[in-house]
Amino acid sequence: MKILAAILFLAAAIPAAAADEAKPWKDTAELSYVKTTGNSKNSTLSAKNLFNYDWTRAALELAAGGLGTNSEGTTTAEQFNAHEKVSLKFSGKNYAFERLGWEKNRFANIQDRWDLGLGLGRNLIDKENDKLSLEAGGGYIWEDRITAKNEDFGTYRGYMKYQRKLSPTAHATQDLEWLGNLKDSSGYRVNAETALVASINSHMSMKASYVWKMVNKPGAGFRRKDTITGVSLIINY
Repeated sequence: MKILAAILFLAAAIPAAAADEAKPWKDTAELSYVKTTGNSKNSTLSAKNLFNYDWTRAALELAAGGLGTNSEGTTTAEQFNAHEKVSLKFSGKNYAFERLGWEKNRFANIQDRWDLGLGLGRNLIDKENDKLSLEAGGGYIWEDRITAKNEDFGTYRGYMKYQRKLSPTAHATQDLEWLGNLKDSSGYRVNAETALVASINSHMSMKASYVWKMVNKPGAGFRRKDTITGVSLIINY
């Protein structure tokens, strides 16, 4: 609670930007902290940061995040990730992109995982209250596993992001990603996030989210599905 209180104080001290101020970049920081005491002593801290920069014909996205859970003095979850994405805008609603991502998750048997992808996208719906983007492409994954044989394989990918404006200060989002395995058709993965975001002021928002991840063929002794339910504070610059 002390961490969140400090962030709220700092965010409140940031002067609001002028309504007509236009800038090509945007940075969004997200922080969630939960601690329980009494019969059980657990603490979970997660943090994310997303930076976007828009040019006339291109766009850059840089993201990084991490999550850690401690129970009774023992680390029970630990995950780190980062990615970059460059998009080239075509005429109309279409674009091409390249993306490189890295992930480390020792409790899912992943020492290091590199994911390189190329593809095409389309902003199928781009209205004030509704936005829908679709992407399709392919790539390659290099995966160093902790207690199993390392894997590398070609992939195909489908991705969808939908955003619905619920009110002037709230919106809902749904992300869904399918990653197929060209070496083993049963080695596919699915990632999904459902979120509700409500603005507090021009710089702060609260986010409630549910993340669902499924690896159809994990390493021996590891589960196929992981979920994360959380409430986070978002600070926009």
